[in-house]
Amino acid sequence: MIASTACTGWSSSVVQQRPLPADFLIGCATAAHQVEGGIDNDWMRWARDDPARIADGSDASVACDHFRRHREDLRQLGAMHHNAHRFSLEWARIEPRAGCFDGAALAHYAEVLRTCHESGMEPVVTLHHFTLPRWLADNGGVLHPEAPRFFARYAAACAERLGGDVRWWITINEPTVLAFMGYLIGRWPPGEQSLPHMLAVLRALVRMHAAAVTALRRVAVRHGWTAMVSIAHQERPQRAASRASPLDHAAALLPNWVFNRWFLHCCRRGRLLPPVGAGQRVAGLRGSLDYIGVNYYTYDVTHFDLRSPRTLFARQASNPLLPRSTFDWTIDPPAMRDALLALWREFSLPLLVTENGVADTDDELRPAFITDHLNAVLDAVDDGADVRGYLHWTAWDNWEWAEGFTQRFGLIAVNRETQERLPKPSAALYAEICRAHAVPSAAAAQGAA
Repeated sequence: MIASTACTGWSSSVVQQRPLPADFLIGCATAAHQVEGGIDNDWMRWARDDPARIADGSDASVACDHFRRHREDLRQLGAMHHNAHRFSLEWARIEPRAGCFDGAALAHYAEVLRTCHESGMEPVVTLHHFTLPRWLADNGGVLHPEAPRFFARYAAACAERLGGDVRWWITINEPTVLAFMGYLIGRWPPGEQSLPHMLAVLRALVRMHAAAVTALRRVAVRHGWTAMVSIAHQERPQRAASRASPLDHAAALLPNWVFNRWFLHCCRRGRLLPPVGAGQRVAGLRGSLDYIGVNYYTYDVTHFDLRSPRTLFARQASNPLLPRSTFDWTIDPPAMRDALLALWREFSLPLLVTENGVADTDDELRPAFITDHLNAVLDAVDDGADVRGYLHWTAWDNWEWAEGFTQRFGLIAVNRETQERLPKPSAALYAEICRAHAVPSAAAAQGAA
């Protein structure tokens, strides 16, 4: 592509490159509430009831207007040579009242799937990406005793209508993040600050995942469809601040287990493991991951701190020697290789990078971020990890939860007044990577810069 050469200084024909695996999925990831607009759910009420909860006082009532613009948006990504696209179904649209499913909403998502396929993109479909229908949020949310049954009912309805066009399913996006942000530190709905409630939510989300997997697989078997099911797991390693400090190592150990390993091991063993659970068996849980969806952004440096009992005496900081995004997350691509290898060696399940990206207001960091992190993925592959794909977060600058529109993760800028899509230089670079199905080597990319 001429544009990619002009904007990035790289042409796949002249720069040393590393090929991606033959069937490697590469594209972008999105979430319904962040891009669609026009959704009435718990997050919309949360933002509107108190705009101070959101960094810029905004809400997602319009977002990127993707619900109405999905055809042109998806065709644009296909024209950029993406061969995969992750998106979420909005539960509140599909089941606006308990037990009542909206056929028009399901037909809309069927059209989204058709457009993905027509544009040459394999869909990766998420059932739950942080939001709840108000009828459930108003009655205890995920802690409602029937939440697993409700979620399974929703999953079955989606699978029956859409499953013939979906191979890759994600039940729940970042369950540990949902529990932490909504129930321990209270920055997300329902705004609680309770360690016991956070632990109860983790147990509930495991049960919801197991119920949804059972429903998805049952429908797939009945129709003879292939269904690869997982969660989108946030992998955010906790590293001891001091190698010489036993207390720092101890402080990192528990959050590493609870937030980075507990959910995955529960799915492998079929039980609610300590310290979050007491070993209770959960029907349908054992073997409920066909692969591991990996959302990787950064890692924390963990200090032991007696003043932090609510966070299990762990105080998270970041490595001061590393570059940072505008979200103040550190950037360290080799750490992604380490994270992928650790997951592969521990679980021996295929890995799919379901999110990786950088908040970058002026698109100054993103081109190198993309090439460096894709090289880290290929390093993990070279070392034996079975990584099936990479989905960049995200396609469009969108509404980033409590940060509103202040953090820009997109390859494509969006004019908030006109909704005009404005591809950034990083979009051209990524398009050329997707077209060539190859990544400029780290050394070559540095030379081109």
